Amino acid sequence: MAETEEDIKELYRKLLNNPDFDRLELELRTPNIFEILGVSRTEIRHSNFLSWLLDPNGTHGLGKLFLVKFLRDLTACENAKLDVFEIEKLNFDNVELKREWKNPNVKLESKKERSIDLLIIFNNHVICIENKIGTQDSKQQLENYKEIVDKTFEKHEKENRIDYIYLTPAGDDPNDKEQRNDWVSYSYDKIIKQIESVLEVYGKSLNSGIYQYIFDYVTIFKRKIMQEGTEANELANKIYRNHKKLFDFVFENKPDVIKEIFEEKIEKEKSYREIKQSAQARKVRFLTEKLQLKEMEKIKECFWFEIWFNEKTALIQSVISPCDTFIQDILCKALESAGLKRLRGTNGWYVHHEHRWKWDTEITEIDKVREKIDNEWGKIKEVVEKVESALLKHEDEIKNCIK
Repeated sequence: MAETEEDIKELYRKLLNNPDFDRLELELRTPNIFEILGVSRTEIRHSNFLSWLLDPNGTHGLGKLFLVKFLRDLTACENAKLDVFEIEKLNFDNVELKREWKNPNVKLESKKERSIDLLIIFNNHVICIENKIGTQDSKQQLENYKEIVDKTFEKHEKENRIDYIYLTPAGDDPNDKEQRNDWVSYSYDKIIKQIESVLEVYGKSLNSGIYQYIFDYVTIFKRKIMQEGTEANELANKIYRNHKKLFDFVFENKPDVIKEIFEEKIEKEKSYREIKQSAQARKVRFLTEKLQLKEMEKIKECFWFEIWFNEKTALIQSVISPCDTFIQDILCKALESAGLKRLRGTNGWYVHHEHRWKWDTEITEIDKVREKIDNEWGKIKEVVEKVESALLKHEDEIKNCIK
């Protein structure tokens, strides 16, 4: 590993002078609608695209072609209920495709209900698809889905005419081992090969815009999700092998995207000032401008607001750190006199006020996480303002004790 700034610069110069790096840069500059929209890793977008392709009435102009190919391949899978000879008997004119489907009439006792990614409904067969990209099924999730669909389509369930598809990039089995016999493990790899086959045979007959749209999808999926099969992936692998030392250093020091979002929000608040004293990846510390007046500058050694997050939850809290006991007592008194009771206190660290929330999404879905942060920001500001007001009421005491 490089140890000095000059070492890093030399490695970087070698990278920039590598013609493969220029080729990769050119390849990645080629416009791709899915790259532009930033939806390459969002499950809901992939489900939307898949639903569009499978819809015989979709604007792609392929009719039932892709849906038939998908069904034929499905019949060869272990646990599949649909028989290959039954496909031609299905009524494609009346098929329904439902996205993010729920049945409000089916209530599950003591279980969290969620929407089903994609439901394909024929007169005499139903296919339920759960789409997983970069995530796994949570506890009882597949069991809940099956129960909802079974109760909704009782006739199909009794006749054994419901297929449950667990769709992942590589065809992984469900995380819930008890559900593996009920769900068919199916891969995006198969879907991509089916799409490529259709483009090869029918590409010239497609509208040029539709062809490019589908081609872009295949390209971005192979590049971002499968991470193979494109010129860009091959060039990236070659460049990494030739410049492994530099890239390993970069990967070890890459920023946390979620932390950056919080830092951006704090920066936009004119009265907030981030405290660059925490190197912890998933914590951001800051104070308000009023609490950083010259006379109170040292307060940041004893008190700050802290935003903390992990894969499931995030919170904003006020923190009193281990410092002079006299200063701690005044800060605690100031907060408690405003009705902000101490929530936690260990080894000289005290938390008096917080707001906590769940992501309700995968933390890798940056757009959704950003939206969630935006939605919670008003409550975050309420916490800050309430704590700031309590401390400023004891401003004189605080100034005197930190001189």
